[in-house]
Amino acid sequence: MMWAQQDNPNGPATFCREASTSAFQVSWAEYRGGTLPDVTNEKLKELATGFGPKSGFGEMLESSVGECKFGHFGTAVFRSAEHPRVQVWFISDGRDHIMATHIFVNEPDAIEVAEAQQIANSLALGPEQQAKPKWKFW
Repeated sequence: MMWAQQDNPNGPATFCREASTSAFQVSWAEYRGGTLPDVTNEKLKELATGFGPKSGFGEMLESSVGECKFGHFGTAVFRSAEHPRVQVWFISDGRDHIMATHIFVNEPDAIEVAEAQQIANSLALGPEQQAKPKWKFW
């Protein structure tokens, strides 16, 4: 099935799978200088497991860490009466961070869950762009 970006002008990049009511959202933070963050697999997992309760996602069912295209990730899965499944990923290359969530409002489809995990594992930020000069003289 296809995933398509949805219009969400005041929020994170949002994608939905064809014929699904679930949202896969992605946001990121780029390192701009100063002290590099101390990023470990366990800290990424702590971010994921701590984000669920702060966001009202309910009971945590599982959590894990691993490697992905961008570097490393920590993830946690939650369940509540309102959301039968919410998965949160915190992903980092040691400098920049990506956060992704997959929120179900109906019972989760196993294929969609697997696709979302594959997408999260393949997320990356593009190469840093050179700042364009304000003036150009010929």
